Formats: sequence, C-alpha cells, structure tokens
Amino acid sequence: MPAMVDIFGAFVLSVLLALQVMQLSDQAAAYYYGSSLACIAQGNGETLAAILAEDLRKIGFRAAGTSVMLADSTRIQFLADLGADGTVDTLLYYVDDPIDSGNTPNPADRTLFRRVNSAPPEDLQMGVTAFRLRYLDAAGGTLSPSAPPAAIRQIRVDMTVESMVAYDTTYAKACVYFRIRPRNLRP
Repeated sequence: MPAMVDIFGAFVLSVLLALQVMQLSDQAAAYYYGSSLACIAQGNGETLAAILAEDLRKIGFRAAGTSVMLADSTRIQFLADLGADGTVDTLLYYVDDPIDSGNTPNPADRTLFRRVNSAPPEDLQMGVTAFRLRYLDAAGGTLSPSAPPAAIRQIRVDMTVESMVAYDTTYAKACVYFRIRPRNLRP
C-alpha cells in the first residue's frame, strides 16, 4: 500500500510539473510574439518618419513664393523640386478616417497617403493610428491654426504606429515624434 501512495504522489507531482512547464511555454510564446509585434511597429514608425522627414526637408526647394499651400493638423501640401531636376512638384500628405481603413484587423489604424502632383496617391499603410502636424515659427513657438502658411518655419510630426494584428487582443504600439526645420522656409 505505501508503494501505491508513492506512485500516486509521484504522478501528482509530475502532472503539476508538466502544467508549470506548459505555463512557462505559453508565457515565453506571448513574450516572443509581443516583442516581435513591437519591433514591427517600431520599424514601421521609423520608416514612415524617414519618408516624411526626407520630403519635409525639401519644402520650398527651388520653389518661388510661398511654398506651403495647405497646413492643418492632418494634412500638408507644399511645393518642392523633389527630384532636383528643375521641375517644381506639388506634394500632399494626408490621412483617411479610421472607418475607411478596413484593410487590416486593427480597427484604429489609418492610412497615410502621399500624393505627388496629380498622380494617384501612394498608400503608406503601416499601422498609423494617430497623426498630427504642428506648425512652429522661427523661435519654436506654436502657430495658431489661423496663421498664414508663410509664417511656418518648422514642422513637428507626432505619430503613433500600432501593429496591424493583435496578439491576445493587444496591439503593439510605437510613438514617433520629430521636428523638421526646412532650410527653404527662411524669411
């Protein structure tokens, strides 16, 4: 009879040990997938920031007069010679409504569009969930929404990028903030 108790006790302990190992395995998988999604969101944010910064630095390059044509919290349209080929281009950045961005499982993401001249807009869908542009004067002070576009000397971009898919209903998030001082927006 004591051998039977020992066998039963060993069985219970091995079952408990197996459950602990399975729980540890689940936690490791959750960490792995969560970290992977966070890296993807951060990479998407860095890619979008690089694209935006490259174009925003060129505002007014080889363009006469006022270079910024439209400036609000989610859109900017400006003139620049993007290809340095002597032709001044019109570039527009804007985001759509979250309702219109039904291409991914994330219900909060929006599509950032980039349109050069009259070409069809390029879809920069990389999980943007928040996108805000702020316009600053030469001293770094925030301009009011009614300020003329000619007063803009700096642009601050605040952007939140989330993973397009969730792990266990959680979307990984990366925030990107940067400020650009285009050389050609001098008074």
